[in-house]
Amino acid sequence: MDINNFLSIDSVTLSLEQSLDYLRTAGKLSTVVLEIAQQYLVENEIKALAIPEPEADIVEQFILEFRLQQQLTSPESFQKWLLTNGINYAVLKQQVIFRIKQENLKEKVTALKVQKHFVQNKENLDRVVLSRIVVQHPEIAEDLKAQLERGADFVQLAKQYSTVDDAVVGGVMVPVIRAQMPEMVRKATENAQVGQIIGPLQIEGRYCLLKVEQLLPASLEGALKRDLENLLFEEWLKEKLQNMNVKLN
Repeated sequence: MDINNFLSIDSVTLSLEQSLDYLRTAGKLSTVVLEIAQQYLVENEIKALAIPEPEADIVEQFILEFRLQQQLTSPESFQKWLLTNGINYAVLKQQVIFRIKQENLKEKVTALKVQKHFVQNKENLDRVVLSRIVVQHPEIAEDLKAQLERGADFVQLAKQYSTVDDAVVGGVMVPVIRAQMPEMVRKATENAQVGQIIGPLQIEGRYCLLKVEQLLPASLEGALKRDLENLLFEEWLKEKLQNMNVKLN
């Protein structure tokens, strides 16, 4: 590559040095250097651990699934996408091969760490399904709790009194991972049982009654396993990069 003819914009030729200067002025040069260092690190680790080349049919299946996800089913739409992204099929294939090898590297690097992290943090990875009634005044919240203790229906009270959007479905919320709950709610539901009414809790100036609908213990599979692998792989990359001597000559 001719470093004096690195990039052309509207027929104006920029050298590699000029291009780097633009990145430096924009404050993005360090980000680019970090990306290069990370790519270098990953490729070297793939070689060191002898991660094998993926089978041709696996690569083709990956590309096919990608095209279906992106609705690039016709040859014309696929070719247009390639041109728009400035690549050809051979380059895309190399990108896919690298991605598959990186995923295999990720599995090797995190295999033992994932199980250990899961065991140590399982309690915070469990999910809880809650229903809520949110009102503006503590007196109303206390009155509603008294009605619930006398056997009133939580769903009906939520529809009638709650001031938040989920009132229309009786206050039922989507499952929430314990670690992502506000600290007050996490502590209040720590040893709660299904069907238990909690509160009123004062949250952001309003008063909230909670009902524990379901307790969903975490299991090391599916999306949770992938999320933990990604988290631990990123931590591994960060640690490796910190120990590398990277400088721009």
